[in-house]
Amino acid sequence: MPKLGPRAHQNGQCLGETARKWTVRVAFGAVFGIFAPFNSVAVLAAEHSAAVERVANLLEQVRARYVEKIDDAKMISDALNGVLKGLDPYSKYMDPETFENLQNQNRGEYGGVGIEVRLEAGAAKIVTAFEDSPATRAGLKPGDVITRIDDNAIEGLDLEQVTQRMRGKVDTEVKLTVLHGGEGPADQVTVRRGVVRWQSVRAKMIEPGYAYVKVTNFQEHTAEMLVAAINDLWKKSDGHVVGMVLDLRDNPGGLITAAVGVSSIFLPPNAPIAYAEGAGQSSKMRLFARKEDYLRPNTPDFLLNLPAEIKTLPLVVLVNKNSASSSEIVAGALQDHKRATVVGTLTYGKGSIQRMFQQDDGAGLKITTSYYYTPSGRKVNGKGVTPDILVEKDPAVVAVTNAAPTTPAAGGESAQPVAAVTADLARVDRTPAKACVVKPQTDTDAAKSGAAEEGRDCQLEEALHVLHARTTVSQS
Repeated sequence: MPKLGPRAHQNGQCLGETARKWTVRVAFGAVFGIFAPFNSVAVLAAEHSAAVERVANLLEQVRARYVEKIDDAKMISDALNGVLKGLDPYSKYMDPETFENLQNQNRGEYGGVGIEVRLEAGAAKIVTAFEDSPATRAGLKPGDVITRIDDNAIEGLDLEQVTQRMRGKVDTEVKLTVLHGGEGPADQVTVRRGVVRWQSVRAKMIEPGYAYVKVTNFQEHTAEMLVAAINDLWKKSDGHVVGMVLDLRDNPGGLITAAVGVSSIFLPPNAPIAYAEGAGQSSKMRLFARKEDYLRPNTPDFLLNLPAEIKTLPLVVLVNKNSASSSEIVAGALQDHKRATVVGTLTYGKGSIQRMFQQDDGAGLKITTSYYYTPSGRKVNGKGVTPDILVEKDPAVVAVTNAAPTTPAAGGESAQPVAAVTADLARVDRTPAKACVVKPQTDTDAAKSGAAEEGRDCQLEEALHVLHARTTVSQS
């Protein structure tokens, strides 16, 4: 903060009040400064001095006249987030603790209990309890229903609020009111939070010869995890893998580098994956299936260990309305290259890139800097990715408790649209499976069938239908 000289007492001002005014001015000057080349705060502070003065004076009036005392740091944070919220839903100012939590999430770890939940009837139902997590050690299992967190009811909260209340600093405790198996009586379980390492990839053989891989979000190690999962499936099936489903449903996105790595698994080397256009040269980039676009510094190329067949293996990508950001980059790239058939519903349409700027005090500023496009030039933002085969029936949405906000890759070179690479899919039967129509059932019908029909995953059934058709064609 600038040093205050003797003139600080002029015009009846006390040193504390003048210091507060300097705090406001310096804070807003720093915010304007992040947009400057080489972070030239001083230059922009001069250019925008009138605007900074105007905002600072208004905030000082609010602080002086409001009925209660206002914390200066909170006032500045709220003011900045008010400005950013007016720009778009994704730009945000974060205090040091929140910013650190976000960085930990992008690395795939956080302080919490280690469960996946979805909201049902004003409560949180556990879908997955991670192996060797604080939750499993406390006896929590899938199917358990959480009704209260630290004596506060869940009803009325959204998923993010539920998630944040269960997370916290490592070695702190959270008290959960639980209905084991979804039934009473209620049991109070105290869970000591620990470091939870998120497994963003899950894989299994869904049928003999057919692999299923779900990517829940895109974090620092997601592409490496996917490579390891693919190699494990190949080993367990003795190399007999003839088709694969890549499930990106309910995947909110994450790191662009991870999306490039996942796309690169299935695409030929140097294939274009996405390009970005924004204000300023640093916001323009072109992303390819090359190691400099998906590898962290001083990291061996994990794609070298893949089975060669993965580049041509018949592939279906599942998407839905909650597939966003990096999920749309992957789906759009594989669709443009005719490398995969996309099945499901129209995706979310979040086609913007945010970059993070850490401040001197540890706070962070996340700013939308560009929009990205698929290899053929399709803009995703506000439009989404349209599936090749539309299947409306969506299974119950699983709400993942570690949905990581989207974060940027480093800036790249100037971007230009590129032509899509094509492949011959003309012989593939792309008609949706008619058997995948779920009809409403009466109570009697449901009782007879055990309501199994309602639990069907029609989108996954259609994915298998497409793969069966493709593998039949390839073997004929």
